[in-house]
Amino acid sequence: MKFFELFYKYILGVVGIVFISCIPAFFTDGFQLNVNVYFQKVWGVIQSIFTPSDWYFHQFVGYELLEKPLFSYVFDNYLYSMTILFTALVIAIVLGMIFALSTFGLPHKMKRAIHTMLNGLEALPDILFIFILQMVVVWFFKTYDILLFEFAYIGERIYLSPILSLCILPTVLFYRVFLLLLEEEWKEDYVQLVRSKGFSKMHVLIWHCLRNIKVSLVIQSRPIVWVTLSSLLVIEYLHNFYGIVRLLFFDSRPFVIAMALILIFTPFYIIYSVLEWSFKVNQTEECSDSRVSMRGMKLISMESMRLANPGMHFFSAIKKISRFFVSLCKKPTFVMALLYLLGLTILSFMYSYIAEVPVNTIKIFQDEQGTYHAPPHPPGPGDGGLLLGSDTHGHPILSMLIVGAKYTILLTALIAFLRILIGYVLSIPYLFWLGNRSKRMITNMADGMQFLPLSLIAYILLVHVLIFNEDQRIVAESLRTSNIILEISILILFAIPVVLNTIGREADEILRKDFAQAAILLGGSKSRLFFRHITVHLFPKLVHLFGQQMIQTLQVLMHLGVFGILVGGGLRSAGAASQSLTYEWTGMFQALRMGIMTERYWLIVPVLFLYVLLIFSIQAVVKSIISIQQQKIGIYSDKEDAKIVGNEGERSPSRYRELNKDSFVFIERSFR
Repeated sequence: MKFFELFYKYILGVVGIVFISCIPAFFTDGFQLNVNVYFQKVWGVIQSIFTPSDWYFHQFVGYELLEKPLFSYVFDNYLYSMTILFTALVIAIVLGMIFALSTFGLPHKMKRAIHTMLNGLEALPDILFIFILQMVVVWFFKTYDILLFEFAYIGERIYLSPILSLCILPTVLFYRVFLLLLEEEWKEDYVQLVRSKGFSKMHVLIWHCLRNIKVSLVIQSRPIVWVTLSSLLVIEYLHNFYGIVRLLFFDSRPFVIAMALILIFTPFYIIYSVLEWSFKVNQTEECSDSRVSMRGMKLISMESMRLANPGMHFFSAIKKISRFFVSLCKKPTFVMALLYLLGLTILSFMYSYIAEVPVNTIKIFQDEQGTYHAPPHPPGPGDGGLLLGSDTHGHPILSMLIVGAKYTILLTALIAFLRILIGYVLSIPYLFWLGNRSKRMITNMADGMQFLPLSLIAYILLVHVLIFNEDQRIVAESLRTSNIILEISILILFAIPVVLNTIGREADEILRKDFAQAAILLGGSKSRLFFRHITVHLFPKLVHLFGQQMIQTLQVLMHLGVFGILVGGGLRSAGAASQSLTYEWTGMFQALRMGIMTERYWLIVPVLFLYVLLIFSIQAVVKSIISIQQQKIGIYSDKEDAKIVGNEGERSPSRYRELNKDSFVFIERSFR
């Protein structure tokens, strides 16, 4: 029976992939949403799947378009890609576990420093790790005349460089997950019992804690796999080897897209189905302690009474928001992060409005010595004040950064906000109207979507829409707004199942808690229960998820920028990077390879610096809001909790467990 259930879910996943692969049919003749053409494509893909004679792909050899057998490519290049991918994941898991076990016993201050360092590493773009590794190899070869390993495919297959490049970020993420899970498990009562019997800390960690976190680890590994799959697209491109992802570069027909996505989806579906069946993930309820502190209950009750007061009006709400904002402004990190975000956005709008030509073009100029200079111009005074230099088209880097700031900040915030808002609104019918079967269908859909990298899906849907030739500038500029709306819609639509599953399951858990059940018994309506009680506890999780979605959106936009798919559209240039119509920051990462390999670091260092500061600012704002809201509902920060001591000066173990468990359990449930 279990086998048929898994097979049924797999078929649903394949059908969903077929529908996704045919979406480009809507854009073949502009933006005409011809439903009949779409379903004809769907039926054609289904027929081709069951017709082996249609299993071929197109590839240009010279100037001739040839048909090649699909499975001759798959058995060769697909296995090559999967070998690199799974080897990188295994290395990341092993190293993450070893690092966590080796640093678990460090003092609290050192562990906090490690967490801060891991946050910083997560903020760095994954493609930067690739080029740092390549530059280390080049430097070592120039210095010692020893080539550590090949890092570009030139006829012979390479393994070490792509595997090392791909495993760096997952190693950081798994290290962080192992460390957090072990810290959480170490607070359980059985650990103290085992330690009291004389067993060493390492013995307890390996033989007890590791075995007890396996279910949580399976859940936590899903987003890490998603990140790694998204990075595989860039790895294949930058290492210049042909894998399963680059098959779509040859042939972008719906049938080929569907086969490539099915081949990516299948092994991960099988692996996670086996793991969930073995560890009984679906039967295990990873719930946080339903008990809340008496002070937290009192705060919620008081808050509910205030909210339920009929005399509450608009000005009262404004007053509460003002008090909340004043509390946030007492945190220096929040103020600095907000000044960075708002300051750049306001400066970008003002500069674009005041400047006659926001981004001018400086092609060739003559300096005071009579020497002619062609782009990319290095930083210096130059003609037009090239303080940070120019790109390959002669556009000043400083002007591009200022103009593009509003698009980068506002669009990523808008995409993340709409994802959360739609997920929050849909969680109302999810919570009160849907049955268990419907909820399981949404969960299965969300699980399937996590095995399909959003970067790849967005590339498939946008590659023939957002790239224009240089002689199509007028057409591209006229379609800029519609292209931005289209890209925003795609990045929102394909994230809704995962976001809804996350928010809905978290709201479901809150509904089971004592205070929510008490409100139901007292006769509270569903709307009052949701908006007055559940939302108060759900708000910190929504803020945390908002920050996650902003960072995820930045990563997807950065991957698309590497391939010249720019926000609002881009103009393809022969032998140079595509020209952006909006100068959005992530589009500047397409010059990363040229900047590092030719030592023209001004092409990438300024945007990289601002990009990392943007990630840090998002994290700081999110952390500050969560901290204030958790204090409001009776959950204290570590610094405040440290002041709560008993008569003997020791922190209560149960209290400590309750205070530190909440934020991490949400991340765990987000990918269940």
